[in-house]
Amino acid sequence: MKRGSVPLKVSVDTNQFFSAAILKRGHPYLLVEAWRRDRFQLIVGNCQRQEIERALRKPETLLKYGVTDAEREDILGAIDERALPVTPLESIPLAVRDPKDELILAAALGGGADYLVTGDADLLVLDGDPRLGSLRIVTARAFLDILGAHLEGPDHPS
Repeated sequence: MKRGSVPLKVSVDTNQFFSAAILKRGHPYLLVEAWRRDRFQLIVGNCQRQEIERALRKPETLLKYGVTDAEREDILGAIDERALPVTPLESIPLAVRDPKDELILAAALGGGADYLVTGDADLLVLDGDPRLGSLRIVTARAFLDILGAHLEGPDHPS
């Protein structure tokens, strides 16, 4: 972020961290790299932090996708050091198709996120629902476009 600018508060779904770790290319990887370069403020609930760790510790993740212990610890260490921990809402204002998605949505809302970035269609379908207030739910590709416009807008010339 440029000095004096207000960073966007962003909740990044576990699926994006997982994709970034296993592929090391593509939009999820670019999203995580943008966060590492302080382009936005990552917010994370404790349950999601645990979910990311579980996903990256699964034996099939290590064997099939070649994620090393060092890579996993690098991601988790960065989250622990730089992400803003948040308390999820106790209840969310709308129903979701997949109950497992309630935790990420509750954390995004509880943390006052501007954006929830996900590849999950069950969450993406909720974007624009007035019960979410100003929270936008977008894909990594869409958020990278938004992030570029935010940083290069009239108050933040490139």
